Amino acid sequence: MSMASIARRVAAVAVAVAFAAPAGAQTPGTVPPSYVSKPQVARPDYAPDVPQGLKVFYRKFGKVTLSVDAGGKVFGGYTVSAKKPSKTAKVAKAYLTATAFNGAAIPNGAVKIDGESVSWKISQSNDATFAAGFFTSVLGDVTDIVKDKLDAAAPGDINFNVTESVNEIDGTTLLVVFKTPDDKRSKTVALLFGGLKTTGDVFSITTDDAINPQGKNALANMGLGISYSFQTGGIQQYSIIDVNGQRMTTAAGGEDDGESANGGLITAGGIGDTTTNPSNPTGFPINQRSDDERYSLLPFMKKGDKQITIKTLNPSNDDNIFLAYFELSAEGEVDKDTDGDGLLDVWEKDGLDFDADGTIDVKLPGANPEKKDLYIAYAWMDKSPTEANTHQPTAAQLDAVAEAFARAPVDNPDGSKGITVHYKNLGKVPHDPDLNPVWTQFDAIMNPLVSEAERVVYHRMLNAHSYSGGTSSGISRGIPASDFIESLGAFPSNPGTFQERAGTIMHELGHNLGLMHGGVDHVNYKPNHLSVMSYLNQFPWLLKNKKPYLDYERFALKKREENKLDERKGIRSKTGDITHYGARWVYNGTIYERKTNSNKDVDWNRNGTIQSLSPTDINGDGVKGPLRASYVEWDNLVFDGGSIGATGAASEKASTLVAPSDLREFDLDDYKRLEKRRVVED
Repeated sequence: MSMASIARRVAAVAVAVAFAAPAGAQTPGTVPPSYVSKPQVARPDYAPDVPQGLKVFYRKFGKVTLSVDAGGKVFGGYTVSAKKPSKTAKVAKAYLTATAFNGAAIPNGAVKIDGESVSWKISQSNDATFAAGFFTSVLGDVTDIVKDKLDAAAPGDINFNVTESVNEIDGTTLLVVFKTPDDKRSKTVALLFGGLKTTGDVFSITTDDAINPQGKNALANMGLGISYSFQTGGIQQYSIIDVNGQRMTTAAGGEDDGESANGGLITAGGIGDTTTNPSNPTGFPINQRSDDERYSLLPFMKKGDKQITIKTLNPSNDDNIFLAYFELSAEGEVDKDTDGDGLLDVWEKDGLDFDADGTIDVKLPGANPEKKDLYIAYAWMDKSPTEANTHQPTAAQLDAVAEAFARAPVDNPDGSKGITVHYKNLGKVPHDPDLNPVWTQFDAIMNPLVSEAERVVYHRMLNAHSYSGGTSSGISRGIPASDFIESLGAFPSNPGTFQERAGTIMHELGHNLGLMHGGVDHVNYKPNHLSVMSYLNQFPWLLKNKKPYLDYERFALKKREENKLDERKGIRSKTGDITHYGARWVYNGTIYERKTNSNKDVDWNRNGTIQSLSPTDINGDGVKGPLRASYVEWDNLVFDGGSIGATGAASEKASTLVAPSDLREFDLDDYKRLEKRRVVED
């Protein structure tokens, strides 16, 4: 059936619906006539993010099994489930997505799962026709929330209660990757998130080894997550999916997993759905069950194929495809990025042809497609007439950051560990005592120095004096992002000491790479967060062997429950030995520091006795509750934030929706507080 015929069919059904609907009623899943396109809501100085298709946020090849389930309800809570495949299965990773309509924001904590607030790692807006930014989708890591419950459970469906505090949320999707050591075969699980253009989009899967579709153990399954699609009564809100040039379905969408009203329009092929494709690939939806959004791609493949190309189109221009996932019986990728650093293999080998004119626009010096690379282009401010020094970072400061990445506990395909940092010195720029408005001024300085093509490869760092009329040590343009500022001009040590500058550069770069102030969330000053991302460890760094140590969190530390602290246990790790690490904490307004052996007998309340405590605040936030941990930051870096890895014009593609208080950075008040810390000798 031609696209023109499809368009006529949609128009005819729309007319029928208009005649059938009560006066003044609006069909669910359609854009309100009164909708006014809304700007990006994460921060007022962000450039609006734009639809960039679907991007891989997780890929694993091995003995793993994927569980997917979605749910949505207009009022009240609901459940989503995870299907545990076997007794020996253990959770490797778990993610929760949420998606909203009408340009609504989904703040951290707006969704709770089993009573625990979810913090988002990535957000993505998407457009409906004539309605820019109409959809908002967010994704968060919930491994630490669901793992213990699932690991202890018997095989089968395990339910989790979900509550929402934003009315425009259509629903959530729980994705759990289980390690399944008893499996007889290995496979690839790939998870993609973002927003496909309703007017047509394309993405592809490339496998290292061809999948023989007639093979005994051949597997090529795909599922899609779609929101704001209403199909009750045969309403024609649907997406067309073509695979390798062949029509697979003309009925994707509907409210399979939710309710037939705005606020419950969600579907994601998963638990209870099959990979039996629609029997009539050109058939329009009769109801929301005409297509369950879970498919086998094998019928569209031939022996020797190493690439699967997926094309989508949403003729009604009001459905949001925000999620895709694959299970393949071969090792596969979505675009080839062997080491997962956000830079495609072909760029690392041959350079980036940004405008596809056959000429290389950006070379990547020293790149290795089998070892993670990180590129930083930096410019630095000259000194003012009253200053003794410029803001140029020293080689030692930059080397300290590079060395921290080089020793990172990150595995690479070539068998090595660590991440290689490459710097490009852009030179001196005129002194500006206050970047205000910060990102407008940043772009005015940096855009002429870093081309649009280079922004696909390089994080941009400006070593500045200060910004926004404050005394902050720096700022990242988002979480994740590709631009950041180090600004220590308002500190007594202007432009900063060796440790202050290296710690701040690594801290703000961490935000660029998706890291938050509290590991799994933005709760700051946690003693059980051994990372430069905590204000406790940004300037003085961590304590290891009683010496300063620059690092992100490399251990899965245990949660500390402030309502029932046992001082005998101190800080505990699920993975690795932390005996030689020190700790800092806040009690009654004072910061304490213990240089080593913080894994046991820590006198949190400083009363001279090691004991079980009544509720005690040990991070100084005035709240006595769980201090969540179990988040290895080195394993959770987002390499393609901001413009990194973009295949079109450079833009901020995805940014975490965070409160202004969460983006407030270390300033003079924090500095003065830290300078007065009391050292507790062992």
